[in-house]
Parts: sequence; structure tokens; C-alpha cells
Amino acid sequence: MTEQHSDSTEFDSNSQKQRRRMTPGRALAASADGFMALDSDRRITLFNRALSRLVGTSQQDAIGRHCFELLRVIDSNGVSLCDSGCPLTRGEDGTFDIEGLLATSDGHTLAVDLNFSVSCDTDGTLKTAVVNVRDAGNLRQVDHIRSVLLASISHELQTPIAIIKAYASTLSRDDAHWSPETIREKLKSIEEESDRLSALVGRLLLTSRLEAGAVSLNLMLVDLPNETRRVCKRLAELDETHEIVSSFPADFPAVMGDPEKLDTVLTNLIENALKFSPDGGTVAIEGSSSDEEVFITVSDHGVGIDTFDQERLFERFYRSGEPGQAIAPGTGLGLYICRSLVHAHGGHIWVDSKPGEGSRFTFSLPRTSDEAA
Repeated sequence: MTEQHSDSTEFDSNSQKQRRRMTPGRALAASADGFMALDSDRRITLFNRALSRLVGTSQQDAIGRHCFELLRVIDSNGVSLCDSGCPLTRGEDGTFDIEGLLATSDGHTLAVDLNFSVSCDTDGTLKTAVVNVRDAGNLRQVDHIRSVLLASISHELQTPIAIIKAYASTLSRDDAHWSPETIREKLKSIEEESDRLSALVGRLLLTSRLEAGAVSLNLMLVDLPNETRRVCKRLAELDETHEIVSSFPADFPAVMGDPEKLDTVLTNLIENALKFSPDGGTVAIEGSSSDEEVFITVSDHGVGIDTFDQERLFERFYRSGEPGQAIAPGTGLGLYICRSLVHAHGGHIWVDSKPGEGSRFTFSLPRTSDEAA
């Protein structure tokens, strides 16, 4: 009986500890969203770690201070919402939502969504309130990405569809008699635009599969110099304004990889170099190796990339430059696909670039052991 009593006591003790760990105050304090509780004088009684990081003020310094001293929220015109739109001053019970910009201690602004839960007396005097502060930057970035996707895809799809329809309609006219040369010319254009449309749809499908983790690698030994020359020859036949050259040392090692996926990486990088070198010139592909890795570099003498843009180039749908000022059409998926496929092979990809001087995109792959080769 003593042993049973001991087990029961231990169980009760653990239950009490668990209840203490799960109190509302502890849960809110550990929340990923910013949270603070206020008294009737709008002084802070609870200030969690997440809000401390957003505002840049420690929890100890925040307790007891007025909320408007720390939560400096402004609208898009720079007007303080604490002075003009604060729900705490309305004298009303209920929940209220506000969007604004939070001025941080380091001088930056952060897009935030604020949710107020306000309790007032019958005469409208504030009793208590809780304020939830959520960083809205990620949510707005998702909305921006969605808008960019729709705009880019609409533009990219409309052009080949319009050309295909126009040429097909022209060739099908009953009142016209076209020469064999004209028919071949327009059919060739239809074929080219169909290929362009197919490539765009394929890129979107591949992106979707990459996001879902549904892309598998068919690994085998790959002769990268030969693969690169093949891609260069194919792209050179479609481009008359650039010279595409490749250079590899004679002892360049074979690597273990998926030929189709590596073809996609090479194609995207070379096409990118061609697009962003509008004045022509040379696009060079060079290979090198170390004891542990091989490196492929695609360089051009095009427009180059700003340092700020370089940090985000490999994100989905991101395109460098100001909206409406793109050098070449595109969806911003090519470099994202390159990064995803290179990472799937256990490699890395990066860029070195200066505006007006061109860019060098390099990706690495693990070197295959001599035994495997």
C-alpha cells in the first residue's frame, strides 16, 4: 500500500507541475507572436519575449510603462496610430484589428498586424486590455509573391498564345493563298512559340514538384564537359548575337548526378547569361576541381546584379531590378530551380557580380570517389 501511495503522490506532483507549466501566462509569454497585457492606466503588466525582440526593449524595462511609450506604430503616412486610431481610447468593449508600421529601436520599420481585446466599464472607462502583435512581413511577402506569379505567368503565357493564334488564323483564311515559303515561315514560328509555351509550363510543373519534395534523382556517372558542350551547341543554334564557349581541363573528373537535372541547371544558367547580356558578347562556361568538389562557372559581360538583389536571386519568382524595368522577360523561377537541383545533388550555388560588369554564377558538386568512377 505504501508503494501505491508513493506512485499516486508522484502522479499528483507531476500533474501539478504540468498545470504550472501550462498556465495561460506562461503560454502567452512563450508565444511566437508579440503579446502584452495592460491595466486600466494603459500600463504594461505582461510583455512577452517575442514582443521584446520586435520592439527592442527588455521585458524588465517594459513592465510598468505606458504602452504608447514602447509600441510606436504609425500608418503609411507616418501618422502615429497611438494618437489617432488606438482602440484603447474608444471606450468600447470588443476586439479590434489594426495594420501599421512598427518603429523599432534600431530606426527601422516593420509591417505588423495588431489585435486588441478591450474590456471597459459601463461608463467606457478602460479596465484591461491585451494586445497581440504579429509580424506581417512574411504574410505580405506571400501576397506579393502571389501577385508577381500571376502577373508574370499571365504575361509569359499571353505572348506565345497570341502569336500561335494569329499565325494559325492567318494560315486558315479561305480568301488567301500563301506561298510555300510563307507557310513554312509561319509554321516555324508556331513551332517555336509552342516550344516556348511548353518550356514555361514544364518549368512551373518542376517548381511545384520541387516545393512538394517530389523530385527524385536518377544518379549515374556524368561527363560534365561533354554535357556542357552539348547544351552550348543546342543554345548556340538558337542565338545569333552571342558566342558561347566552354573550357574544361583534360583531367576533369566525372561526377555522380542526374544527367537530365544537370542539363536543366546548365541550360537555365546559360540562358540567364544570354538574356542579361542584351548587347551580345561571350558567355563562357569553365570547369575546375578540388580534392572534394568540382566547380562549373557560367560568366557573362552583361548588365550585372546589384549587391542587394544578389541576396535574393535564388528565391522563387524574384527578379532583380525595379518593377516594370526588367531587362528580359521571365518568371523568376530559373535560378530557384537551379539552386534546388544543385542542393539535391549535395552541392552549392552562388553568384559574383557587379552592376555594368557582368556576372559569374558558380555551382559545385561533390567529387566522385575513384572507386565509384
